[in-house]
Amino acid sequence: MLFIVIPFTSYVNGQEREISLSEALDLSYNNNEQIKRYSERVKQKIYEDKAAKGNFMPSVNLVGGYTYLSENIEVNSSQMSSSLDQLGGKYNAAFVQAYGEQIGLSGVSAESAFSTMVSVLGQFPDYTNMIIDNQEYVTAALTATQPLFTGGKIIAAKKYAKAELQSADIELKQVKDEIANELIERYLNVVLLKQVIKVRKQVYDGMLKHKEQAERAIQLEILPKHVLLRAQVAVADAEKDLNNERNKMQLAEMALRSTMNVPDSVHFKVMDSIAYRDIYLNFDTLLNTAYAQQPILELINQKEVMAKQAHAIEKSKFMPNVAAFGSYNMFREDLPIIPPKFIVGVQAQINIFNGFKDINKLKASKHLQMEVENAKEYATQQIHLLVKSNYTNALNQKKLYNSHITTVELAKENLRINKRRFEEGIGKSIDVIDASLLYEKSKVEQLVALDGYFKAIANLYTAIGEPERVIQIISK
Repeated sequence: MLFIVIPFTSYVNGQEREISLSEALDLSYNNNEQIKRYSERVKQKIYEDKAAKGNFMPSVNLVGGYTYLSENIEVNSSQMSSSLDQLGGKYNAAFVQAYGEQIGLSGVSAESAFSTMVSVLGQFPDYTNMIIDNQEYVTAALTATQPLFTGGKIIAAKKYAKAELQSADIELKQVKDEIANELIERYLNVVLLKQVIKVRKQVYDGMLKHKEQAERAIQLEILPKHVLLRAQVAVADAEKDLNNERNKMQLAEMALRSTMNVPDSVHFKVMDSIAYRDIYLNFDTLLNTAYAQQPILELINQKEVMAKQAHAIEKSKFMPNVAAFGSYNMFREDLPIIPPKFIVGVQAQINIFNGFKDINKLKASKHLQMEVENAKEYATQQIHLLVKSNYTNALNQKKLYNSHITTVELAKENLRINKRRFEEGIGKSIDVIDASLLYEKSKVEQLVALDGYFKAIANLYTAIGEPERVIQIISK
């Protein structure tokens, strides 16, 4: 905003700087809050797209914790007594088999030694619980997970994020096109009123001059006094029309300033006039351009991509998820049960049943694709209608403007003749007034037709997605 206002600082103290249509559009692009909002959304989608790339990379986590136990862990030996007896019997049989001759038990078999030891151990009372003397310990592990196969979910999610980013770009372009169309329309309104005020001022000055001439003629007793009353009424009407146009100008300038979002301290003025230009329009070319560049169609194309990827994501839920994992355990010697240093493996997971939720979501995503297809067909028809209507309106406004050219020239010549006739004393005052009003009416209608012609062209170019194209024509 600072760089935009600086060029205007030398014009703040009562001076005005003429601002072209392209400069006004640049101000609107830089200052408009709606454009800023959608620009931030584009930046948001850029980072979301980058985040989607992270799904292809391994996930590495450092896990740590502290645990305090109110009492030491005890191993319930009563639930392990039979296993311990069996273990003691196996050790006894192995000992007799290895050292039986040395201790005088050479005739005892391993099976007999085993059964005897198990029988003896079974007569002893239950073992006391084993206590692990450690009430607090710290855990730490470095874990990593790398997806190997997800049924296309990760790829679909990345394409979905890319489509969202492109949709945000298109929405920003759509907002800019709307702002451009609004700016052009309001700029042309100010230019039109500026020209209309000029015409009204000319007519008002002419009426004043005619009233003065009528007053002199009455003083010379050339004209009756009632003629002056008609001239005075004409002056009052002309002044009223002029003031009305000036009030409209203030409102139009306020609207233009609002679109550009510049402070009241910045003074500017628009172009004095816009010349007519005969613009060649080819409907088929315009329609093809609209099909290729209209933001609405581009946005639906991205919605189509998003619907397709949403369907792919739902389809991936019927495929197994395969991932490699690994972990490195730290402080393992301090744990009650010592885990290994490294753990690596591959794990697969597939859902068997979840109440038909995935099947119904898959069907819903298919209907979403069909909905987008129907929306695209409808939007194509509406774009065709929009281009056709604006094209027809532009041609009609062109014919209307050209039809006023001869009318204005004739009205101007008629006014000149009636003024000369009145000045020479062979014409009537009422003829001069009527000629002035006729010229004013035809000239204002011509200016309105010219304004309607350029606005129709602007709407047509907005319909095909190129609203700034009309600026080059007007600027020339």
